[in-house]
Amino acid sequence: MWRKKVDGSMFGDKCTVIPDWVKDNVFNIRHRFTEASKTHPHSRVTIIIHHKGGKTSSHWGSATTNERGALPPTMRLFWDEEVLGWLKEAFSLTFQRFQLRRKLDWNGPTAEKKMPFWEFIDIEYDEKECTFHFTAHFNLGYQNGLLLQE
Repeated sequence: MWRKKVDGSMFGDKCTVIPDWVKDNVFNIRHRFTEASKTHPHSRVTIIIHHKGGKTSSHWGSATTNERGALPPTMRLFWDEEVLGWLKEAFSLTFQRFQLRRKLDWNGPTAEKKMPFWEFIDIEYDEKECTFHFTAHFNLGYQNGLLLQE
């Protein structure tokens, strides 16, 4: 399992970079997803969202690897609009910070300094089924004007 801090790229780019340590030591997928195209058959994956209350939903995704010249290749996990909608809802404060950051033209560190909190998502990979599982691990929300941990 990879416990990832939710960041703006997850909303703006509908993807996240999978770091080398996760590719090699957690998911063991470095050689599984080698194509650059999101539509290549070897790039296609399923994303299962684990909602509150035990419900799950299944969504389109893809994992790609792009060469970057002399730099190491970058692997990204992409998702569809439905996953994006869940992320916006499950991590609403991070999404609001992302929107404010774009509006005020802040960089990531500035936004996090001015609005200091973190929300986390658990991402697991099932090699047999070629599925990624998303679970909101730690998220925040407002209720009656108060900031609450969910």
